[in-house]
Amino acid sequence: MKRKGEALSRFAHYSALLITGLCLVGFNAGAGTYKHITIDGSFGDWTGVPLAYTQTQDVFNVVAYKDVYIANDDNYIYVRFSIYGTPTNAFSSLQNYFFNGDNNTGTGYSAHGTGSEMLIQGGVGYQEMNGGFNEGAINGLNWAGLPDGAATEFEFRVSRNATFVNTGTPVFSSDGFTITLESETPNFVPTEWYPPSGGGVAYTFEAAPQDLPSNQSLVGLNNASWQANASGTDLGTNWLDQAYDDSSWTGGLGLFGYTPASGSYPAIQTSLSSGPTTYYFRTHFNWNYNTANIAFVVTNYLSDGAVYYLNGAEVRRVRVPAGNVAYGTSASGTNSPVGHADIFGLPGGSLINGDNILEVETHQAPSSSADMVFGMSLLAAVQYPVTIADATLPADASLIGGQSATFTSDVIGSGPLSYQWLKNGTNVVGETNSTFTIPSVLMSDAGSYSLRVSNAASTNTTRAALLTVLGTPIAITDPSKPSDQIVVAGHPASFTVVATGSAVVQYQWYLGANPVTDATNATYTIASAAATNAGIYHVLITNPVSSTNSRNASLTVIPDTIAPAVTNVTASPSQIILTFSEPLDPSSISNLANYSLPGGVTVTGATINGKVVTLTTSSPLTLGGLSSLTINGVKDVYGNTTHSTVSFSPTIIIDGNVSDWAGVAPVYSAPSGNDGAADFKDIYIYSDANYYYFRATLWHDIPSANGFFPKYCNLFHDTDGVAATGYFPSTAGPDFGSELLQQSSSFYQEKNGTFNDGVTPVGLDYLIRPNTREVTFPADFEWRYSRKATFGGGGLIFPTNVISIVWWGQTPGFSAINFAPAVNGVISYTNAAPTPVPALPIGQLSISPVANGNVALAWDPPGTLQSRSGTLTSGTWTNVPSATSPYIIPASGTQRFFRLSN
Repeated sequence: MKRKGEALSRFAHYSALLITGLCLVGFNAGAGTYKHITIDGSFGDWTGVPLAYTQTQDVFNVVAYKDVYIANDDNYIYVRFSIYGTPTNAFSSLQNYFFNGDNNTGTGYSAHGTGSEMLIQGGVGYQEMNGGFNEGAINGLNWAGLPDGAATEFEFRVSRNATFVNTGTPVFSSDGFTITLESETPNFVPTEWYPPSGGGVAYTFEAAPQDLPSNQSLVGLNNASWQANASGTDLGTNWLDQAYDDSSWTGGLGLFGYTPASGSYPAIQTSLSSGPTTYYFRTHFNWNYNTANIAFVVTNYLSDGAVYYLNGAEVRRVRVPAGNVAYGTSASGTNSPVGHADIFGLPGGSLINGDNILEVETHQAPSSSADMVFGMSLLAAVQYPVTIADATLPADASLIGGQSATFTSDVIGSGPLSYQWLKNGTNVVGETNSTFTIPSVLMSDAGSYSLRVSNAASTNTTRAALLTVLGTPIAITDPSKPSDQIVVAGHPASFTVVATGSAVVQYQWYLGANPVTDATNATYTIASAAATNAGIYHVLITNPVSSTNSRNASLTVIPDTIAPAVTNVTASPSQIILTFSEPLDPSSISNLANYSLPGGVTVTGATINGKVVTLTTSSPLTLGGLSSLTINGVKDVYGNTTHSTVSFSPTIIIDGNVSDWAGVAPVYSAPSGNDGAADFKDIYIYSDANYYYFRATLWHDIPSANGFFPKYCNLFHDTDGVAATGYFPSTAGPDFGSELLQQSSSFYQEKNGTFNDGVTPVGLDYLIRPNTREVTFPADFEWRYSRKATFGGGGLIFPTNVISIVWWGQTPGFSAINFAPAVNGVISYTNAAPTPVPALPIGQLSISPVANGNVALAWDPPGTLQSRSGTLTSGTWTNVPSATSPYIIPASGTQRFFRLSN
């Protein structure tokens, strides 16, 4: 949920002042339209839904709304809208859809002249019944919206049965609602709302039409009146428009056309001249019933091919190729046998209550000018037996293993219809839809597939489609894999092979002639290699077609003779966290005599977690000072013993324990303010060479149902000390310009002067603790930012030694009610000079003989491998390029010297 900030609040307030001078009425969408809409990203089932509102483009920097359509059924509200300009994602968090569910502008959140009870943002519902921008969640929204990405036309639905979480009462409590569509800039400033003069688009729910009592003929074969056009003129698409004037066409009853085989068809009642490639036909019929569970059955007499439209939307093709259909497009074939009637179903989604237009364009097949026959009937059937409309479906398929198979059918019948797919005559468990998809076919999927369809009148089964699964043999694409490995004991070793072949591909790794337990993937990893793991490895790869072995790869495990080294040290005044280069012996870790600190401070506790050791101290170390720890006797699991001294500077550790902050004075303190938002009692800031650390002690936080700090906070940071750059919050002093904004736990750059530039900073390494609600107040939260963080477009966020802050605590409705500091104030902090800390001691080098007279150099970090030729005391040391441990030195006979260096 992202509507936050002063810019937004001021804009909303300004809008409210502006709109109060207008007539706040919703734009009437007219009578509602009862329609079942499928949210699938196509819009054919919106046929007949009238335009609710349209406007010319008035903005260019945000999503600009164009046309909106609204419909409903018993369960859902459906909204379709289009936008101007280039394709955009109109379901992002920058678009808001406000619903006034009680048709009362005096209740709910004031959004451009409408009282919004519910907000939809990014497909999520938020309640606003009490006047706040976001007061909580919505139950039972059942949102669906497509396309899910950039487009210029969208559709979505919300449930008419949605309820408020807080009360359980319905969102839509009247006979209609109003909707306002709002679009924002990337920094969340509302710039486009629809309609622009406020009030929302009003809609009245339409009740379900009555059920069809019995079968009804909508278009008779030989008694329906049609208009026919045989002029030989290309009519484009204009003739499909509902308002198209076809009065100049030829009127008549079906059948139409001419044929030398008149005895094969019903009697032709309206003759047409020969010659044109394409003929056009239009007829009207009336419909005023619910379309659910009705079979719309066409009995069709057609000599060649045709495309069928219902209210301008294509609903069927018969013997016309896929793709765009032009006037000169030829049919793909002729009717066989001559005079045979095609029977198929039409979808009811394109029907509208009232007058409907059925439109047909027939196309001649090549070398078929001797006849052109067209005639059809359309029956709306409450009871109609299950009928196979296309006896060629489902179609046979021959696929390579691993490919996807989808079986479809063409079946008509009155609903409700039940479906059951069969394999070799046996039910396929769970496959009870009209289509059946196998995402990745296996050899075991080969067989025959059919669909059994049932309704109250009958049961029918389609043809059996034969699925043939072809196999591709296993092939290893890189014969050099797996590679030979040389590792130090205790370190990981990994073997990988890359193979192709039809599914299912299976792997089994072997050590010598013995299969390795649970090593059945393309990669086999030994987490900690031991001498017993050394040997020759290969993998057997199989699929249902073939099997093959990879090359043999050797694993050499050299002994670990290197003492564990400290690779990182982090400390607070009360604890020291050491990261070692390898796993350790727990007993040596727990021996506190192995650690010593100067100044009479002792180590009082030691815990281990993998390679990380945490030490506690008898008394606090100096925050920001220079300390050292001597380690004598800590061993790895091979008995190698560490003798080293590491230096460090104690700093703040973000763990929710604020004892680290002892001795750090607050940069700001204030008396208790307003409840209902974060209320700052004390603010602390600290820095070291790597991070800024912040601590906030709160008098109050937001209400428990809405999260916890820093939720609903705006934390502004002036990071360059230049007031002329960055965004200026209204409560800041005149010398403040924010380059960095933290909103809740999200971050936005503001260096260009806007409330939110919409660009995320890089490398902040943000960490906050606690990350749960505090229940006892005053309560403390601590967090950090990396001083090396950069703006999204490059450049350090923190380029100077001074930062300034202005922080706001906001309510869940995003009203700022607590400020640190007070209005026209700024809190500033100057960086502490970081303490220089000596580098960690470098690790040790070991040397081991390996195969073919070569030797392996091994080491643990820290340290970089360097070499030189010549003598031990002369020559230039240079880094060994890309050297990793172990490093293999070939038995070349050339004398070289190696060392580790910082």
